[in-house]
Amino acid sequence: MRFWIMGAAAIGLLAVGTGSLNSARAANAGATSDGMRPPIMLAQAETKKPETTTQKVKREVKEETAEVKKKVKRAWKRIAGYKFDVACPALLPLSHSTCTETGKNRADAQAKCQAQSPLCSVTSAK
Repeated sequence: MRFWIMGAAAIGLLAVGTGSLNSARAANAGATSDGMRPPIMLAQAETKKPETTTQKVKREVKEETAEVKKKVKRAWKRIAGYKFDVACPALLPLSHSTCTETGKNRADAQAKCQAQSPLCSVTSAK
């Protein structure tokens, strides 16, 4: 019974789709007869503006500063952060990893680690 209903719905959608296609073709035929068709522009024909030296230097400096910021953040976490052991999944641990986070206190840092890895048990590292 379900197959008959699904088949009838598919035939109905097909009929509606072909009706709208025929009306769209008729509208396009009217536009081409008037000569109002927009020109076709190929993507390969468009030339890309070359990057200026100033833009290139700014992009490189931005990438370098982002990389340095990541290194500093990682080093700060190593020095001042709290370390936790993360076992996933919580009931039957199959994988272990460590999480280092900073916070106002140990409980705040542990909450951050727990938020990063849901459904895992987070315990203090030894």
